[in-house]
This record gives sequence, C-alpha cells and structure tokens, in this order.
Amino acid sequence: MASTYNAPLIPSAAPAYSTVLCSTPEQMQRAMAIRHKVFCEEQGYDPAIEVDELDALCDHLLLTKKNEDGTEEDVGTLRWYPPKGKVGRVAVHKQFRGTGAGSTLCLALEEHVRERRGKAADVTRGKETFDLIAHSQKIAEVFYHRLGWKTVGEDFLEEGQPHCKVVKTIQLNPEPAIAVLNGSKPPTRSYAVRWCETQADIDRCIQIRIAVFVDEQGFSMEDELDEKDPVSDHFLMTTVDAEGKEEDVGTIRWWPKPGLAAGKIGRVCVLPKYRGGGTGKLLMTSIEEHVRNRRGKAGEASKGKESVTAVVHSQMHAEGFYSKAGYVREGDKFMEDGAFHCKLVKEIQLVPETA
Repeated sequence: MASTYNAPLIPSAAPAYSTVLCSTPEQMQRAMAIRHKVFCEEQGYDPAIEVDELDALCDHLLLTKKNEDGTEEDVGTLRWYPPKGKVGRVAVHKQFRGTGAGSTLCLALEEHVRERRGKAADVTRGKETFDLIAHSQKIAEVFYHRLGWKTVGEDFLEEGQPHCKVVKTIQLNPEPAIAVLNGSKPPTRSYAVRWCETQADIDRCIQIRIAVFVDEQGFSMEDELDEKDPVSDHFLMTTVDAEGKEEDVGTIRWWPKPGLAAGKIGRVCVLPKYRGGGTGKLLMTSIEEHVRNRRGKAGEASKGKESVTAVVHSQMHAEGFYSKAGYVREGDKFMEDGAFHCKLVKEIQLVPETA
C-alpha cells in the first residue's frame, strides 16, 4: 500500500509518469528488473557486477506510468549514492526513451535531495547546497546539459566506453527543526518519549509500526507482530500540535534476550512527517537510559549484571545512524525479511543495583 511519503516527488514531464522512492522489497525488485533488462539483456553487462555492494547504501527511485485502464507500468529507475552525491544506474525501458522519462527521473532526484528525503537527510545536514555528480557516457552529455548540469575535467574511459564527469549544485530547502526530548530546550517542536505501562499506549505503538512497516514498506502483518511483543519494553514518542493535542510520532522496543546479558533493540520507526531533525536519535537515547536504569522488563532481566549488550539488526542503509550512536558492527551482512542487514552492538553500563 503506498503512503504519502511515496507520493510523486515532482510534477512529471509527462502527466502519466510518477516517481517514488523505493522503500519496500517489492519496489526494489521492480527497479532491479529494469536494470537487468537494460544493462544485462540489452547492453550485455555482466549480471554479477551490475548489482553491487553500493546498492544497499543508495536511494533508489522508480518511475512508473499509469495506463488508461488503471494498471501501472514500470518505466525506469536510478540510484543515488549519498557519500559521494553520485547518480548512477540510470535506466529507462526502450519503449519509453525519448518521452521525457529520463528527465523526469533526474528532476525527481533533484527534488529528493533538495527536500532532504531518504538518505539525503544525513549527508545534507548543516549544508545549504549540495553537489550532484554523474559519470555520463559522452553520447548522453547533452542530455545532462539540457538539465543544467556542467561538464568538469577531461573525458575518460569507464567500462570500455568514453565518459565525462558532470555536476549540478542543488540549493537545499531549510533543515527541519531539531528535535528536543521532553521540551528541555525551547525548540520549534519538542518531543516526549515514554515507556509504555498501559495496553492503550502499546496499541498506539503497534499502529505506528503497522503504518510504517506494513502499509509503507510492504512487510506482512504476520512478520511484524511477533511473539517478542508481549515480553518486550515498548516506547512511544509523541509531540503536541498547535491546538495542544497529543500526536503519535514514533516507537521502539527492547527485547531482553532470555538468560543472556543482552537485549535486542528493534521495531525502530518514525512516521514520515516527523523524520529528520533527530527523532530517531531521541528514541535510541531513551531506550538506552531505560536499560541503564534497570526499568521495566529490562530491569528484571539485568538482575545481578553490571552491563548488558544492546544488539541491533540494522538495514544496511541505516548502519551509519547506529555507528554515530556508538554501535559497532559485527560480522558480514545477511538477509533478513527480504533485505540486507548487519549486526551492530553496544555495551551499556548499568547503574548499581539497590539493596
């Protein structure tokens, strides 16, 4: 089910086109199918190198066309690698070339970065402008020039073809207000995070998770609601609107691993309109303080222990977020729920037990 976050990023050059950020395994599979058709079947590139380790670190856009009978047809895709600002894997099905599809994709990416969406939120923080980079085949250089890109440096060979480097500087929209926990400073918007001690609050957490993981990202309800929920500590993040009404923002849970000095942080999610500005960081800070102070089920499981290991199974694109919070990666990436993940850990020192 599509969410408002995946609404068309811009008005497209062709009214029937729309562009979405791939946020579900199903959308990613469709984008990869386009790339395989164009690069492997049509252009002869090796499938073993067409999909690489950078895919998990990129934002992927999917361009579709709405037909008159109401069906949706996949048109094209591209990926954007935030650390270098590099656009790549731009692919459009043959029958749609020359219809403005490529321009629509590139302009959608510009809007994606300008609005600091997806992984762009991290790399654009503190900046007013950002440089987009592409390695264009020489035959496509004029395409980028028409969109305002400029060629930089000398031509070069890449994968056996003449290429050139093209760049475009994007003016960014103002950053969202910085989140502040429990109104401890006078921010534009403040947030509160509380440990759920009532079923009503837990139910609100569940509804946030369904909105993000099931409705937005396409995971099944059976996988989302599991046997760990009744034995976990749940946290609800809220804010207050202009009329003084409490609004739900995000959630996170802590599952104490039975018999071990460890627990797993999971189901970390924030509703789309509240992403950015530190909301995810506040959720992590709140759960660590809860564990450190031996509260709830975390306290029951930590009796007789001086520290516990916090474990996270992170989607690959979120590894940087956890690393900044002091989590260290262990082992190689692995598949979980249809997406690549990695394991990260952090040791949490507990307050002394009371007599």
